[in-house]
Amino acid sequence: MIKQVLSSCLIGFYSVTALCANNNDAKQTENLSAPLMQYDHVNLSEQTIRSASGGLVLQRDWGNLIGIYTHHDFSEPMFYDFPDVYHSIDSLLDTHFGRHQYLVIFKSESSRVLSGSLSGIQAGAVYGYEWINKPHLSLVLGGGIAVGEFGVERSDGSNMPAIPVPLIRFNYQSTILETKFEFLTGPNWSFTLRPKSKIRFTFDSRLDQLRDARDLIFESNLVYRFFDAKHEMGDFAGIAIGFKNDNVGAFALANKHYTETLEAHYQSLFATLDLTLIKVSVGRAFAGRVLYREQLKQHLGEGYFITVQGVIPLGM
Repeated sequence: MIKQVLSSCLIGFYSVTALCANNNDAKQTENLSAPLMQYDHVNLSEQTIRSASGGLVLQRDWGNLIGIYTHHDFSEPMFYDFPDVYHSIDSLLDTHFGRHQYLVIFKSESSRVLSGSLSGIQAGAVYGYEWINKPHLSLVLGGGIAVGEFGVERSDGSNMPAIPVPLIRFNYQSTILETKFEFLTGPNWSFTLRPKSKIRFTFDSRLDQLRDARDLIFESNLVYRFFDAKHEMGDFAGIAIGFKNDNVGAFALANKHYTETLEAHYQSLFATLDLTLIKVSVGRAFAGRVLYREQLKQHLGEGYFITVQGVIPLGM
């Protein structure tokens, strides 16, 4: 599968900035430099997947810049002599000048640090104009160009390496609901019910393909925050229980035909301790599978997973 990663980068960006932000004072995040670290350990009966990430987010009054590198390691031998080590690079420049917004995105997922073909790389540059700009409502519409392997073919059957893409950004905030919708090469939707309450519900999702129900990547959480936004310490800590359908990849194999791809899926019930600067999730993982060449499945069974995220905000 060739993942529609341009829009998934945006969801990842929002997760990072939410982790860095203090809900009491948004101005504190206008000049923020924050090294990021994350470790994922998915232990299933037929496979163990370890993913270690490091990166940096810069948040300024002109916008945001984020870059993350991830090293993925599969512990057990793979089918068809596929390699057991893969690499991901995610980067996003999101800037604005008044109502004018510009995004530049680059992503690589491959058995090499940088993929040697378009099948492992996706990049794009888009422009949008904020047609609605109100305190609690924003709508940005625009478009641009994306480069990669999108499954769009010319009349002779060859891949079309560059395609036009739309940009839709919708944001709404109230005491009952906060929601964001993004569309570049695919839809991304997130919302929070009762965002200022100690008890709230969150949902983040993206849709990369239309093969089966597992293509809807999502995470839902019932959250309890120890303090509300009016507390002198701010809303900085809480616990949650959740359910998610997650994936690892999809990766393109270097020096292979473009149909040689690898992607892993699993589902999980989990609990989270969130202290803003460090976040730990532990849960039961099940329905694990690997997709080879987008179709051939290897079932990985069930087990557990643990994720540790850390951020070091450095105000500048």
